[in-house]
Amino acid sequence: MPPTAATLATATLTAVLAVSLPAICFAADDDPAETSRPGFVKRSVRSFLSDDETGDGRGLHLGPFAPRIETVSSGAGLAPMLHFWTPDIGGTPIDVHASASYSIYGYQYYDLQVGLVPHEGKRLPRLARSTSAPFPLSDLERTASMPGFDVYASARYRDYPREDFYGLGPDSPQLDHTGYRLKDGLYEGIVRFRVARLSLMGRAGLLRTAIGLGTDSAFPDTGISNGEGTAPGLLRAPDFLHLSVAAWLELRDEPGNPHRGASLGVSFSRFDDRDGNAFRFNRTVVDVREYIRLGSNRHVVALRQFTSLDEPDAGSRVPFYMQSTLGGSTFLRGYGSFRFRADKLLGLAGEYRLELHPKVELALIYEAGKVFKTMREFDLQDLRQSWGGGIRLKSLREVRLRLDVLHSPEGTRMDFKLSQSF
Repeated sequence: MPPTAATLATATLTAVLAVSLPAICFAADDDPAETSRPGFVKRSVRSFLSDDETGDGRGLHLGPFAPRIETVSSGAGLAPMLHFWTPDIGGTPIDVHASASYSIYGYQYYDLQVGLVPHEGKRLPRLARSTSAPFPLSDLERTASMPGFDVYASARYRDYPREDFYGLGPDSPQLDHTGYRLKDGLYEGIVRFRVARLSLMGRAGLLRTAIGLGTDSAFPDTGISNGEGTAPGLLRAPDFLHLSVAAWLELRDEPGNPHRGASLGVSFSRFDDRDGNAFRFNRTVVDVREYIRLGSNRHVVALRQFTSLDEPDAGSRVPFYMQSTLGGSTFLRGYGSFRFRADKLLGLAGEYRLELHPKVELALIYEAGKVFKTMREFDLQDLRQSWGGGIRLKSLREVRLRLDVLHSPEGTRMDFKLSQSF
C-alpha cells in the first residue's frame, strides 16, 4: 500500500472506531433512570444506527421532503440528495416519490415514481442508481422482502460526467485509462409482486443515451483514442426499447444485515435498437448468495456468485457503456471503477464477518472475477483477484456505513459506502 493510502485508511478506520464504538456501547448499556440526557455525539450515532428514528421508520424529514447523503455511482463521491415522498395519498394506495442529487464531482441524478410504489411503512423507496448495478436485479433485490402487489410508472435521468473506460476485454492496459460523459433517460412501466418468499418483476420501457466529453482532467477523453471498433456505441448511442423479467427468492434471516440463509436472483432482458440492427442483444443475470453462521451471529461466512451474460444478435454488438464491468464498488474493489468490461462477466466474493458488537462488524474480504467474450471462456481460469478488510456500522436490520480497504496487483483502494456489500 502506498504510504498516503495507508495513512488515510488507518486514520479513517481509527476515527470511525474512536467515535462510534464508545457511543454505541454506552448507548446499549445506559439505564435511562440513572443517566442524564445523552450528548450530541451519542445521540447522533444512536439515531444513525436506529431502524426507527422517529417512530414511523421515515427518518429525518420535513413534511414530504427528506434530505439524505448518498453515493449515486462509483467515482461520484458523496452527494446531498433531496427526496420528495408522499405515500398513500389521501388514504389511497397511490404513492409519489421523486429525488434529485448533485454530487461533489458533478454527478446529477433525478427520478420520479408514481403509482403503487414498493416501500415498507413510510420508509423511502429503495432504488439502484449506479451504472455498475446489475439491471434489473439490483432494484428487485432491494424490494424482495416487501409484501404485496406494486405497479407504477418510473422516469429517471442521469448525467455522470466522469465515467471510466480502459478498453474492452480482460487484458485492457491500465495506462489506456480514459473518461467519458454518460447522459441517459429511462422511462418505464413496472409491475412487482411477492408470493411467499418469491418476488417477481416485469418492466418495459425506453432507454435514451448520449455520450459526451469526460470532465476528469486527469485522463484524456475516450473519443480521442477510440472509435466504433474499440468502443461500440461511442459515435452513435442508440435509443433502446427494453423488456425485462426477474425473480428473486429471499431466504435470508434479515436481507439488509444477514447472518444465515441464502438468496437467488435471476433475470432476462431484451434490448432492441430502435434505429437499426447494430445494437440488439439479450442479457441474462444470475446472483446467488449464501450466509453460514459459525456457532453464533458473531461469526458469519458470506459467499456470493454472480454472472451477467450478454448475447448480441448476429451482426450486432453491445454498446461499451452498457457492458458488464469489474472494478469499483461491486466486484474487484481493489481495482479502479469499471476497470474491466466485456459482454460477459463472472464474479465471486467471500467475507468472514466478525461482530464486535451487534452494531459494529469487522470483515476479511476476498474477491475474484473475470470478463470474457464467449461462453467457451466461462470457467475459473485467469481470474483477477483482490483482498482486504473492512469495518461496518449497522442497525439491527441494515448496514448503514462501511469502509473497506482492498488490495490488488494494481494497488490498494478504499471503498466507502452507505450500504452493505452483499
